Amino acid sequence: MPRPALIALDLDGVLVDGMEEYWRSSLHVAQGFGAPWPALETQVPPDFCRIRPWVHRGWEMVVVAWALAHGATASLFLKDYRAALQHWQGDLGQSSAQLQLALEQCRQHQLHHEPLPWLAQHRFYPGVVERLQDWSREGVAWTVITTKGRDFAAALLDHQHLEPTAIHGRESGAKSKVLEHLQKEQQPVWFVEDRLPTLETVIGEPQLGNVGCYLAAWGYLRPNDQEQLGPPIHWLERHTFCAPFSTWPA
Repeated sequence: MPRPALIALDLDGVLVDGMEEYWRSSLHVAQGFGAPWPALETQVPPDFCRIRPWVHRGWEMVVVAWALAHGATASLFLKDYRAALQHWQGDLGQSSAQLQLALEQCRQHQLHHEPLPWLAQHRFYPGVVERLQDWSREGVAWTVITTKGRDFAAALLDHQHLEPTAIHGRESGAKSKVLEHLQKEQQPVWFVEDRLPTLETVIGEPQLGNVGCYLAAWGYLRPNDQEQLGPPIHWLERHTFCAPFSTWPA
């Protein structure tokens, strides 16, 4: 199988496990809005980890932290994530834009004033850094498409001395639109993502029919994602991700 002209990679859940940072930053913002949670609470609650696969945007994690601080449980969110999110956001009394801004400001403060502790809250998955370095040496073009702010993504990658051809953060808009732009410049494009609804959106766009879509088996997956997976989306194990492209499912 020929290698792709461009590999597009999600960041969180594909390259990086940032669960600790999600929790600490979200908790800090929730506390700023009055969440009754002990200031020294740093252990990531299991309920937060269980809910994380349903999260799409960063501000949603603040709502989840707020809800858990007020006694909500993961089962409430897993029963109907959107309804629970809407309920607890109403209880918090802040718009999505306000919450996102507060989260961005919290992260910016940490990155500017305590960069090493903030970076240390993120862990690259085993073998991923080495594989990306191999791609760079082999002349394989790879880019990052993430809902995280570009500056935060750049800091994480730079800390590992990784140099993608480009970083497309939340400022770049929807991932499907970014992929549409990239596909006009290079083909074939392969896209690795850990959020199945995002991949389903991509395959639903006629103009993106030639994008190879891969669901990262090691990411923040919902319990039934593998069972719900269907062509043309491929299941991708991490050992295959780190192997030659000829071994990838097609």
